[in-house]
Amino acid sequence: MDYPCTQSSSKHSLSSRGQDILIKRILLTHDPDSHDLDSEMLLRVIEAIMHHATPSQGSVQQDDLDVSGIEVDGALEPPGNSVYKTSREILCRANPDKNDDASTLSALKLLGCYGWQDKMLLALLAFATIYGKLWIIVQYRNKNFLAASIAILQQLPNNIDKLKPVFMALAALVKTMVEVIKCVAEFERLPLTYVELEDDMVTATQSLIYLVTYWVVRSTMVKLIVAKMMSEFRDPCSTSTVVWEITSLQINISSICTKLRTQVNACQHQTDQQMHTQLMDLFQEIHTDNQEVLQMLFALKNDLPLKQNSELPKFIFCQVGTSSLKNKVVILLISKPGLLPVEDLLFLVHQMYDHPLHNNLERNYDIVWFPISASGKWSHCEIKIFTFLSNSLPWYSIRQPWSISSTTINYTKGEWRYEAEPIMVVLDSIGRVTNLNASDMIWIWGATAYPFSATREKELWNEQKWSLTLLLNNINPLFTLWVEEERTICIYGSSNLDWVREFCAKIKDVQSLVPQLEVLYVGNKDQSQLVTNIVSLIEKENLSHSLSLTKIHFFWHRLDSMRRSKVRLGETTTTDPILREVEALLNTNEVDDNENLMIIGQGSSTNMIKLQANEWMKFLGQYPIWKKYLPKIGLVDAIRLFLEPPPIEPCSDSRIISYNEGLMEEKVLCEKCKHPMEKLIVYDAVQ
Repeated sequence: MDYPCTQSSSKHSLSSRGQDILIKRILLTHDPDSHDLDSEMLLRVIEAIMHHATPSQGSVQQDDLDVSGIEVDGALEPPGNSVYKTSREILCRANPDKNDDASTLSALKLLGCYGWQDKMLLALLAFATIYGKLWIIVQYRNKNFLAASIAILQQLPNNIDKLKPVFMALAALVKTMVEVIKCVAEFERLPLTYVELEDDMVTATQSLIYLVTYWVVRSTMVKLIVAKMMSEFRDPCSTSTVVWEITSLQINISSICTKLRTQVNACQHQTDQQMHTQLMDLFQEIHTDNQEVLQMLFALKNDLPLKQNSELPKFIFCQVGTSSLKNKVVILLISKPGLLPVEDLLFLVHQMYDHPLHNNLERNYDIVWFPISASGKWSHCEIKIFTFLSNSLPWYSIRQPWSISSTTINYTKGEWRYEAEPIMVVLDSIGRVTNLNASDMIWIWGATAYPFSATREKELWNEQKWSLTLLLNNINPLFTLWVEEERTICIYGSSNLDWVREFCAKIKDVQSLVPQLEVLYVGNKDQSQLVTNIVSLIEKENLSHSLSLTKIHFFWHRLDSMRRSKVRLGETTTTDPILREVEALLNTNEVDDNENLMIIGQGSSTNMIKLQANEWMKFLGQYPIWKKYLPKIGLVDAIRLFLEPPPIEPCSDSRIISYNEGLMEEKVLCEKCKHPMEKLIVYDAVQ
């Protein structure tokens, strides 16, 4: 039999005129529509198949074969159907009795509705399919009767080692083709809509893409014929001829790929320069809305750069454009693909989407997750994590973050100072950056911080006082109710089980004297198994109220955010009383009983006191003395009066503050002696 792969490799070299004629013939087959395959996922499938089916290759993780996330933009059927049907039709066109060029152009016409990288992908998938099936039979024919029967029917040789050179040549060719497809994908991802490259550069690059597409498809047709006729390669001569033909195709494609890589790198360099300048200028300009800014940031060839959580089947994603964010405050959540710990994710959803103000604000803000790979090149594991999280969480995500321009990524690292820790950059409704990192104010106040600008952060702190309202805000509706009802609340924390038992036993005696005294366990900053055990014990023995383990994390995370926010605003423990109190709580450790946390306050009042364990025990030991003061001054002032007696000489400290009706009902503590100040009204004559 005459094999189709017996012609000299010289046929792979064309003159300049011959290339021009070939390109025209190729373009006549090209009639693209809205089809757009998920090339990243399909390439992983091809690589996994070839890895399994090539001799002397190691194993591949089963996770790499998960293709449930493959996308086909504009498709009316699941992507697997499109891929399978097209692959089968390409396979039918691989005819050993037909001219190579005619078979190739016939296949290209079949692939006319797809983009250039997708044409190559589908052709390569057709080969990977038949090659993978062949190797399943080869690998299992000695173990499985069905595989053995099919091997006999297909007349596969018993000694497959003789064909090892063919397999290795095929693997090398596929590897080169994958490199070419990735190179073409890089070019097609360039945001050419937003930049103006030199015409000659673009034309030269596109011509190379047309040619390499032709040769990839042509090589695939040859490989398909080789795979079909594998049983007929029985003598060394025919095997050597096939290896030579495959190798010559690989060399030809590799040569074009080298030239193409040079062109794509040059286009990328020009694009980066122009995009950086445009981004810098864009954020200096005044816009009527945020669309131009968002389109430039998410610049992709696709008009639907975002995805949103959907209840549709797994293979269908809710793809959306930037128009869905028009006139909204946009919070760009920039992080690694792993995003945040589970506890932090739950807290963020709680603060931003479960918050009552989210609907009251008519959804005037949205979060867009902008993941950036730490290495610059997305791994299979990172893509898998991103896919899972982006399909599970309520906010928007960049649909294919690995396709985002390197210029945009470098801009976020340079201008927005993104390093490794997650940040939340806020763009207002007209695209201006109003906060380079709103994460702390969001952890503290949630949707109340709308519109999340740096100015709003300062306003919120100016309105804030050190109180139970600040400490327990949004942790639990029950605790908010306690504060509103002006109940006396004791917050305590420890990892000392014995101390917790003793504390709860003694404070029950105090609760009999102060009926509206609520006691709440908040763990400690460094959660451990001891804290877990204490929470279980408190619930089991009904010792007091307790935060859940997740809410304990929320409580301490908010305190951390308060400290960072204050420090970022330039405050110090010397100048800012709230920062001083927060710092004291965060520095509480469990070295000994004296460092167990205890705070007692009443409702929304600023009248709060922080105690050490020995002070609490000392106070309880003098029960007969302070008992008589409780009805008149309350528990907080009774503790303060006992532990911080007034100075022998009267305190002469005074303050003049603007009149506020609420202040007349609230106790104000002296900064020096820590005792309630007498209130007087001063009238100032109008000039």
